[in-house]
Amino acid sequence: MPRKRIITSVLALILVLFLGVGGYLRSQVIVHPAHWGETMGTSYSIKISGKAKKPELAELYEKIKERLEEINGQMSTWDPDSEISRFNHSASTEPFACSQAFAFVVKRALELAQSTDGAFDPTLQPLLNLWGFGSEGEERRIPGDAEIAEARKHTGWAKLSIANGAGIQKKEPKLSLALGAIAKGYGVDAIATILKGSGFENWFVEIGGEIAVLGLNPDGVPWKIGIQQPTTNPMDQTLRGKLNLTNGAVATSGDYRNYIEEDGRIYSHLLDPRTGRAVRSQTASVTVVAPRCMDADGIATALFVMGVDEGLRWVERRADIEALFLVRRADGEISEKFSSGFEAATVYTSLY
Repeated sequence: MPRKRIITSVLALILVLFLGVGGYLRSQVIVHPAHWGETMGTSYSIKISGKAKKPELAELYEKIKERLEEINGQMSTWDPDSEISRFNHSASTEPFACSQAFAFVVKRALELAQSTDGAFDPTLQPLLNLWGFGSEGEERRIPGDAEIAEARKHTGWAKLSIANGAGIQKKEPKLSLALGAIAKGYGVDAIATILKGSGFENWFVEIGGEIAVLGLNPDGVPWKIGIQQPTTNPMDQTLRGKLNLTNGAVATSGDYRNYIEEDGRIYSHLLDPRTGRAVRSQTASVTVVAPRCMDADGIATALFVMGVDEGLRWVERRADIEALFLVRRADGEISEKFSSGFEAATVYTSLY
């Protein structure tokens, strides 16, 4: 074979190999990867801006899956073998040994309960079950005054404490916990910690509508987060406005998705710990922006219970918290009530 033909053949082979290797390497890289799944009785989603290798992503997603399963095993009242279920079903008033993570969330819940004068309370499980909103509730119904009074005997955040070490302790044998108003936010924070530890700098994390973000979205601009227009129609996804964030967490509590309707009146799943009754006010939803999603989650619930006037006063005393109240007017329309720094912190855009 002439030398020239040999050289040509070798170069052609090298080119084929180069293209093949290059194609394989490109196939191992995902641009702006997204991932989703189910956890805590709802869904979760993750979006990452930039490129990541498939093996790296597989390892990341497995870490996240394992962490969420761990949290479920600690804080889900729907799991009869979870730490929270074992604590709830125990009548002992001795210290209950638990994981550091469970104790950490309970400790933060108690801090929020104290700072909100009980508008947030992690011990509402007896009342939630009574109304039919809890994991052990039989049916959704409006309970009577005597039933509410009896259930309230077994609630109260002051009857719960952090024991020495990593345990928690109840003073009332029938006291039981419900951490649904803070656990999803904690789950978001846990995923955020994994993403940061894996070197990712631009991402979006969401569990059941509770959100944390860092950096920029795939378009190179701040992450855009929609605020839903309150409506009882689950098919209506109309947005009231949009937030723009590069670092922080967002959580919303509202009365228009999970409720009891009786004689034309709506009774929300959000209960006022101070009365044992469903919150009935002009507030339709509260959106909170905070550094941690666990805090945003719990605070949104507390502010909904407080109402717009008391809630905004509470927010104004805290430098790192902002809030948006969507309030029903007498004419049926929705108005927006902001904390003083909300619009500047979120570059909020109203769509109405």
